[in-house]
Amino acid sequence: MREIVLIPCDGWKLHGLVHVPLQRADRRVGVILFHENQNTKFGAHRLFKRLGDALAQAGFYALRYDDRGNCDSPGICELTIAHRLADARAAVAYFRAQYSLDVVVGWGLCLGAAVAVSCGAEPRNAQEKLDALILCNILADPARVSRPEWGYQKTNLPQVAKDVFFRGNFLRKILNAHRNLSAHRTKLRILAARYLRRQPRELVRLRKAIGRVGKFLQAYQGPSLMIFSEKDTYLTEFVERVNPGDKLGLNQKAQPPAWIYVKNADHMFASGEKTAELTQYTLEWLEAFREGRPLGGVSMMPEAPEGVSMAELV
Repeated sequence: MREIVLIPCDGWKLHGLVHVPLQRADRRVGVILFHENQNTKFGAHRLFKRLGDALAQAGFYALRYDDRGNCDSPGICELTIAHRLADARAAVAYFRAQYSLDVVVGWGLCLGAAVAVSCGAEPRNAQEKLDALILCNILADPARVSRPEWGYQKTNLPQVAKDVFFRGNFLRKILNAHRNLSAHRTKLRILAARYLRRQPRELVRLRKAIGRVGKFLQAYQGPSLMIFSEKDTYLTEFVERVNPGDKLGLNQKAQPPAWIYVKNADHMFASGEKTAELTQYTLEWLEAFREGRPLGGVSMMPEAPEGVSMAELV
């Protein structure tokens, strides 16, 4: 059963869906799903819908929601990392209070995982606390957000100039150059401004926020599961740039994270088979957490993807 909810946050109404279990356990465990950068509460290939349904069937409450001004959440705004974090904290507090949950687990993918650990490490009050974390392909390397898929790429001036001035009938453009001089001047000014402009402020803020994810992982003291995909570079970036030689001391924590490395999976766990695997790993770990049993996965972080034993991790 799914229930539509409206979550108040800073004057906005966040549209959410709560998957309510038909058979409810004595310990009421809620899982809040934080989606990746460009997606909505449905997720790529409806990953979050499927995961929410599976969680409810297993006896967990699950919440998925849209950030302010996105998808089904009304309003228009330029969504910033500060907005995402505020929306996440409001969603956690609402979920816990409205459904009388004993514990709330944060489940995140990519940027959603970064949001989850940021909220988990710095709750402002007891209602916003995340009691456990499941972090999939966590975005922890600030260099990643400067790449083209995040929309912050720098203009390739030679290529743009070639496309603008030389593509098409070159001889005709030469003959008409004197007539188009004014238009060319305008284009050159625009190109120069784009090439020389400073980094967008939101990119600077986002890089700073992602740069703190490692410290948040270090500070978080609850149980956690970290899942990485084989056909993805996020584990390599994490091992080589964020936590080389376990400089964050994750393996020395009182509750070190468990690790799972999913063979043949891409960043989004896009195939039906890999979505099912991801769901199964999630449910097995959550069921052990709910029942107080030893949590699954490998207790020590792999040093590098090449050294990972598939038999050990999956």
